[in-house]
Amino acid sequence: MSAPETVLQNHPGEVEFPVRMRWRYARTMERRRRADPRQMRRRALPVTAIAAPFGIAAVVASLGWWGTGTPTTLFVFFALGTMVGLLIASTVMSFVDAAAPLRAQRRYLALAARTPLTERQQQILALDAASDFAIRGWNSSLAFTPTFAELPQQVRAKHLDGQRGAPWLALPLPPIAQLRASLDEQYKIVSGSDAELMVADTLSRGLLSARFAEIAGGDDAERMMSRVAALTGLPVFDIHDLARGSEHHPPRLLLAADIERSIGGVRYAYVADYLDAEDAWRLLEQLAAKAFEVYRSPDDYWREVVIATAFRSDSLEAVQRQRTALAELRGSSWPAASAAWPAA
Repeated sequence: MSAPETVLQNHPGEVEFPVRMRWRYARTMERRRRADPRQMRRRALPVTAIAAPFGIAAVVASLGWWGTGTPTTLFVFFALGTMVGLLIASTVMSFVDAAAPLRAQRRYLALAARTPLTERQQQILALDAASDFAIRGWNSSLAFTPTFAELPQQVRAKHLDGQRGAPWLALPLPPIAQLRASLDEQYKIVSGSDAELMVADTLSRGLLSARFAEIAGGDDAERMMSRVAALTGLPVFDIHDLARGSEHHPPRLLLAADIERSIGGVRYAYVADYLDAEDAWRLLEQLAAKAFEVYRSPDDYWREVVIATAFRSDSLEAVQRQRTALAELRGSSWPAASAAWPAA
């Protein structure tokens, strides 16, 4: 059984959407095999199965031609036939390798019983699309990377959630333990409850917003806001406006970036197997509802994410890198690039 084409995505590490047969994958597969003697031995079996009959056929043909032959002659014919067989085997296996990521993703999706996203779900995930595009991850699925958390229990048990490698050479799956360690390092999340708390804090006042508000209310406010304006090329008054509320609305601060960060954290908690899909989507819906309520368009949303990047990183390179990713995303065939922005 293969997964529906509508749920195929880019190959992790690539931006082409969806994954297709490409010759560059054959070269990548060959490099991975050379780094793993077990994989080299596995490849030797089909190559031998293809090449050896050509050597035998050459010997039989030589006997039929001359009726007899010396051992040296027979060996030469066997060697020549085998060389032809190896060339043919190499070509055949290159075709197989070129399509390996496509086959592996189809198999993964079938085992994960993945279904296509709804329009609303893709709109939600589009709020995290720039990060996914920058890391060449998945955006048209709750999981931003292939994960054992989505696979059947027998597959997980066989591979010990990644401690014994992955089911496919063409589709690496990070171990669950590695995902959890990275999640703790980046978000300080070690449970589903931590993810719930992160979302609640974001909807109240997120981590970046709290830092921004603290500095905006201190002696270093002017310097910080001037620096952020310079890094982004925006009027300094726009940066000041984020720290000012109105009679009817509290200050936005860095809400967009806090929402983007929290969406990434919830999805990370899902691939690390701390949240099931139902709970993850419930939390993402809360974050998205806030984003779609406050911002009128994706341009407004991403503009403030870039401002937050300037504030957080204090780096022109980081700002330019994010803007480049956004521009490339908008011009790509990723579904997030054409996802509609819901009306408030």
